[in-house]
Amino acid sequence: SSDPRRILLDQSSGFSIAIFQLRPNSRGSVHLAAADPLTPPRIRANYLTDPEDAVTAVRAFRRARELVAQPSLARFVLNEMRPGAAIDTDEELLAFIRETGTTSYHPMGTCRMGNAPDAVVDPQLKVRGVTGLRVADASIMPTMVSSNINAASIMIGEKCADLILSDRGT
Repeated sequence: SSDPRRILLDQSSGFSIAIFQLRPNSRGSVHLAAADPLTPPRIRANYLTDPEDAVTAVRAFRRARELVAQPSLARFVLNEMRPGAAIDTDEELLAFIRETGTTSYHPMGTCRMGNAPDAVVDPQLKVRGVTGLRVADASIMPTMVSSNINAASIMIGEKCADLILSDRGT
């Protein structure tokens, strides 16, 4: 396929190395597209819009290449399939990353918690301006955690349960 975002299985054996920036500076947004709740929202990922994120991505890519070049692994490598060793300048690598990079499927931060006026939920996980509604998932995280968000999401749910029980006096 000519679409670089389409994932296809290679016909030969191999392995993959994925890079993820754990503390990106770039910020995306999610906006309602219509009053109809069945209309998909407008999602602006804004990947690599912060210059430091772009530099970090290229450095991480180069670090992955260094890892593969180590003797214990290099003996198993015939060639780099994507993007290939010929792609080597920072500009070329960044273009490849921009063209092929994807989400890690762990969205978070769309209903940020905090005390600031623009925070969607307060520290008790209550949605500001809406009575009787709390949010208890990864969307309340004001910044990304440095691990898979599963454990942090479970803890948010546990904390929310404690808050609800506390409000009920139990």
